[in-house]
Amino acid sequence: MTATNSMRFSPDELLSGMLATLETGDFPADNATLRATFTKIAAEFPLLAPFGTTDDAIQKAITVLEGRKALVQEGDRYTLTAEGRASCVSSKRTLFNRDDREQLEGAAAIFSAA
Repeated sequence: MTATNSMRFSPDELLSGMLATLETGDFPADNATLRATFTKIAAEFPLLAPFGTTDDAIQKAITVLEGRKALVQEGDRYTLTAEGRASCVSSKRTLFNRDDREQLEGAAAIFSAA
C-alpha cells in the first residue's frame, strides 16, 4: 500500500480505527507526545501517513471525535467513551480491509507503548 492510498480515509477515521484496537480506553492528552508518537507511526505505516504531513492532523482528528462524543478529555487524558468504542470498532470492521486493519493494529501497538 502506498501513502497516497491512505488519503481515502480522513484522519478521524484512521484515528478511530486505531483506537478500536487499543486495550485501554484512555491516553495522554499531551500534544507534543501525541505529535511525536504519530510522526513515528506515520513513518512506519503508510495508511497513517496523513498524521505525518501536518503538525495538527492528530489534534483535528481528536477534535472531530470529541465532537461526536467518542472521546472526552478528563484532565491530562483523553478517554474513549463506551459509545465511542462501539463506534470505533464498528467503523474499523466496515471501513478497513484486512491489510488496513493490520496497519491499524501495528500502529496501536506503538501508540500503546509510547
